[in-house]
Amino acid sequence: MELEFWWFWLLAGILLLVAEMVTGTFYLLWLGVSALVAAVLAYLFPELYWLPPAAASLSGVALIFLTKPLTARLRQVRGYTDPVHLLTNQYAEVLEPITPGKLGIVRVGTEVWSACAQEELLPGQRVLVVQQSSTVLQVVPIK
Repeated sequence: MELEFWWFWLLAGILLLVAEMVTGTFYLLWLGVSALVAAVLAYLFPELYWLPPAAASLSGVALIFLTKPLTARLRQVRGYTDPVHLLTNQYAEVLEPITPGKLGIVRVGTEVWSACAQEELLPGQRVLVVQQSSTVLQVVPIK
C-alpha cells in the first residue's frame, strides 16, 4: 500500500491546528489552514508536486500578513476594551523592592505583576500604575 502525498499535508494541517489550540497565537491557525489547502490541492492534482507547497506558502504568508488588519478592525468594534489599558491609573502595593534599572513585584488587586520605576520603592509602599506593557508595569510612588 502506497502512502499518498496529500496525507502528509493533511497531517501537518491537523497538527498545526491542534498546536494553535494550545498556543492561541493565530499564526499557527493560518499555517494549519494553508496546509489543509495544500492537502486538498495534493488530493485533487496528485501529479503536480509543485502546486501544494506553492499554494501553502502563498496562502500562509497572505493569511499571516492579513492577521494584523483583521485584528485591528476587531478592536474598533464598539464595546471592545484593550486589556493592555485596564491597569493604568490603578493603585498597587510593592511586594518586592524596585530600583531603577531592576524590576520588582507589585500587587494590583489580586494580580501580581513585574514593575519598574524611576526611583527606589520598598515593600509595602503604595504606588500608581502609569503605564502597562504586556508584562511590565511602570509605577510611581503615591506621595
